Amino acid sequence: MNKTDSKNPYQILLYYKYTKVKDPEAFVAWHKEVCTQLGFKGRILIAHEGINGTLEGLVGHTEEYMRLMHEQDGSEGTFGNFSDVVFKISPGSVDGTSFPKMKVKARKEVVTLGLERYGEEDLDPNEMTGVHLDPVEHKKWYDSGEDFEIIDMRNDYEYRLGHFKNAIHPEMDNFRDLAKVLHESDKLAQFKKASEEGKKIVTVCTGGIRCEKASGYLIRHGFKNVYQLDGGMHKFMEKFPGEDFLGSLYVFDGRETVDFMERKPDGKRVVVGKCDVCNTQTERYSNCANIECHLKMLCCDNCVKASIIEAEKMIEEDSSREEELRNILNVAHGFVFCSPECRECIMIKKGSAVLA
Repeated sequence: MNKTDSKNPYQILLYYKYTKVKDPEAFVAWHKEVCTQLGFKGRILIAHEGINGTLEGLVGHTEEYMRLMHEQDGSEGTFGNFSDVVFKISPGSVDGTSFPKMKVKARKEVVTLGLERYGEEDLDPNEMTGVHLDPVEHKKWYDSGEDFEIIDMRNDYEYRLGHFKNAIHPEMDNFRDLAKVLHESDKLAQFKKASEEGKKIVTVCTGGIRCEKASGYLIRHGFKNVYQLDGGMHKFMEKFPGEDFLGSLYVFDGRETVDFMERKPDGKRVVVGKCDVCNTQTERYSNCANIECHLKMLCCDNCVKASIIEAEKMIEEDSSREEELRNILNVAHGFVFCSPECRECIMIKKGSAVLA
């Protein structure tokens, strides 16, 4: 995990906007040129429905990028209206290596629900979405004892690292599972009923892009009084570090976790993440050593050290496959088996495999 320093010259921009993009491929080409000139690393997805990006660069260069994006006002000669896109800003890594390289791609959707599995049409958040809830207003709801429900629309491993007080997680491995939850289970039935009776339902995610689409999907399926946290958890934690959010926020870059406590040096927060192996508190991530599984796990330092010893033992047990096993197990990174079955799978697997 890369360390961050509030005085370092790099910062990270997290942003998205659902808006009509006239020519996604041309906007991709424009971004590739701009990002190369400004020396960025990160990931940007562009579709007809909008943009979703996270990038790291020198502070002055990121400010120039924000200026260029705000000039995209939807007028002739621009790619769409991004004049009001909101950028969530946080300190980058001290050496600008939160991402290995810059990727800019065109996609069908900037965030995927996978509705075709259930014969549903794609959902356009520009046409159907929940009420935008400002983080300051959300904080007032907490402080005043407002009666509301929070549904966390992130992946399971993100939720287990940190979440809002009293948040509900529909046990989704990834965002695409939301359609499955609504079509194949009754996990959210009580909240739909509560919304019909007047209770407010707030959808939340990291930066807002998933909950904006999710809120519209809940409305499509009959939910009432649906809100989405504007700017997501990231924006709320920027304003209120260590308040009403338990644990840390998972981010999809080399930092892995952020908590914004540098904005509140005298503040305190709790650790809610627990090691999947021994159940002790931790905020360290690892992956299952079986490449065919590669499950994202929380794993404490002690269990990672134990996994390295275990890996060396496995190599000793089958010295004829030493090179292959070292590649698969990626010993230096302390990859851990999520189950005895995954360990057994590695021991009987023939042929070579390398962790990506």
